[in-house]
Amino acid sequence: MAKVYPSQVEWPTVAIALAVYGGWLSVIFYHEVLGSFLSVLTLAILITWHGSLQHEIVHGHPFRSESANELLGMIPINPCQPYRVYRRSHLRHHACLDLTDPSTDTESFFIRADTWRRLSPFSKGFLFFHQTLLGRFLTGPIVQVISIIRHDISEVRSGDGRLLRWWLIHLATSAVLFFGLIKLGKFSLWHYLIAIYLGISLTLVRTYCEHKWTEQELTRSATVSSKGFWALLFLNNNLHDTHHADPDVPWYELPKRSIELESTTESMNGAGHYSGYFEVFRRHLIHPYAHPVHPEEKVLH
Repeated sequence: MAKVYPSQVEWPTVAIALAVYGGWLSVIFYHEVLGSFLSVLTLAILITWHGSLQHEIVHGHPFRSESANELLGMIPINPCQPYRVYRRSHLRHHACLDLTDPSTDTESFFIRADTWRRLSPFSKGFLFFHQTLLGRFLTGPIVQVISIIRHDISEVRSGDGRLLRWWLIHLATSAVLFFGLIKLGKFSLWHYLIAIYLGISLTLVRTYCEHKWTEQELTRSATVSSKGFWALLFLNNNLHDTHHADPDVPWYELPKRSIELESTTESMNGAGHYSGYFEVFRRHLIHPYAHPVHPEEKVLH
């Protein structure tokens, strides 16, 4: 997929990057002043924000140079997935012609019916729990990391040497970062791992209801009309129908573009519209968003 890069530096995104990395360094070196609880909580928020920043960078922001963008995005403050691996996977998600299909959509949370039939009752119960927002928040990071590792090991075994190089470079970079984190910053490894887990969990709040299967002519991308903290944390990617309709638009222009595209109406008729994340929590905290099996597969459960 050819990327459209900005004609000039997008300073709002640069400001976000400075806030993310500057905030991260501040917490690492002043964690004794902040205390363990506040340090972990702040790092979790910054790790989530860093994921939102990486998403912007994947789509060609904020610089005209792809190399400069990559340097900005590859710093592994969340070491669970190399930037290049995420970039390739996410762009494949955007190129997918059948969003939510687990066979082709790299970000689908559904499984195939034949897979479902082979599962034990415990595994089926776990997947139902994972389809609730509470389940996604509590167990989602484990599922995501295991899924990434299993998929990438399979790809490497199939001969994807480039993927192996990406992982080796990422692991070496992460080792250097964590050495500095523990030896120079004197930060607890266990506290940082908890922050990573919570940061992924917060990200999964955003991805939880982004896509829903609909008839082909309706949008499969939802809209959460959130403002303030959540919108800034997710860099307006909660306006997900707008983002998929025009993925090259920078985060700070998405609200205006959403109005132009009438994304709220489109989502209401398709994947769904939420007034904010309070509504997402209210509707789906303990109630599954959908059955784990992809809706197109007509099976008896």
